Formats: sequence, structure tokens, C-alpha cells
Amino acid sequence: MGLALRKRELRAGKAALRDGLSVEQRGRLSALVCSHALTWFSQEQADSLLAYAPFRSELDCRPLLAEAWARGHQVLLPRVIRESGALSIHPVRSWDELAPGAYGIPEPVTGIAGPGANAGTAAISALPDAVFVPGLAFDRRGGRLGYGRGYYDRLRAAWEAELPESAARPLWVGLAYSLQLVPEVPLEEHDALMDVLITENGIWDCRKERVLWS
Repeated sequence: MGLALRKRELRAGKAALRDGLSVEQRGRLSALVCSHALTWFSQEQADSLLAYAPFRSELDCRPLLAEAWARGHQVLLPRVIRESGALSIHPVRSWDELAPGAYGIPEPVTGIAGPGANAGTAAISALPDAVFVPGLAFDRRGGRLGYGRGYYDRLRAAWEAELPESAARPLWVGLAYSLQLVPEVPLEEHDALMDVLITENGIWDCRKERVLWS
């Protein structure tokens, strides 16, 4: 079976499983994942984060964002630039600054573009400490299967191209329900690995291949 077909079948299967969760189940599991994410974020002594506004049956990271705002952390959210296939990244201070954008996903509508403007480039000092991303499937190596449009891969590659070797990199964190885990995500050469994976069952360090908290 070809790689493209394997990815397509895995996306369909995991999307169906995720969609099969009830609203109550999604809310309960998402709350657990967000609690773990906040624990990890605090332990890392991080201050700024890039996350996402949940859409359809994605893991609901709104509790994470709400608590980050309450604690005074900088919260960044992406906006899709369809013309270039890139993400622009914007500081957001409340839900009131979001409105349905590309694909119906809530996006920032106000404020000055932060890191990720101009096809994903940014001043080094503006990069977030952590990037929380959704997906359809993950594995413990850090493999992630997204939706096939490559927005986060291009953003990460653009940041890497701008950073000197000695600069600190944002930590990339996959947020997922445990039912989205697979033994091995089919990856292509350009697919970057997550540094950390968080599910309702705990926190997994993909770089060191060990449990951080469960």
C-alpha cells in the first residue's frame, strides 16, 4: 500500500473514531488533557504559547487557553492565508477577538500580526515557548498525521530557516485523545516530529522516549 493511501485511510479511521465521541466524552477527556498540558507548561517555566481554536471534534483546548489568559501568559493563535498556504500568527486576549475564517475555523480578527506573519517568518524574540497542535493520529516517536495541508510543517520550516543554531526552539506538543495513538504514523521526509505528546493518560517525552507524568 502506498504512503498516500496509508495516510488517507488512517485519517479517515481516526476522524471517525474522534467523531464518535459524545460531547460529554470530548469535554471530559479534553479537560484532562488541558490539565496535563498546564502542568507541563508550568514545569517548563514557559510563558508564551501558540495553540489553536478547536473545530468540530478536535480536542477542545479552550480550558488551556482560558487558564493561560488568567495566568497572564501570552496566547497566540493562527490565521490561514489561503493565497500563500501559510499561517499568520496573532496575539489574542479573549474569545471576542475570534471569528470564523478559512474552513469555518475560528481565527483572530484583530490585533497586529505576531510571529508567523509574512509566510511564517518572525523575529526570533517573538517565537512562543511552546506550540500546541491538533492532529488526527500520533505515535510515541512524535509522529503526527495532520489534515494534509501542511500549514504547521511550513510554519515550522520557516521558523527554522530564520533561527541561528544557538537559538532556543519552541517545543512542539501534540494534544490528542488516547484513541488517536497508533504504533507508527506513516511519515514523509519533511514531516517534523513532536517533542511532547499529551493525552488524557499523561505526558510523554518523545525525545527521551519516557513518561513525564501519568
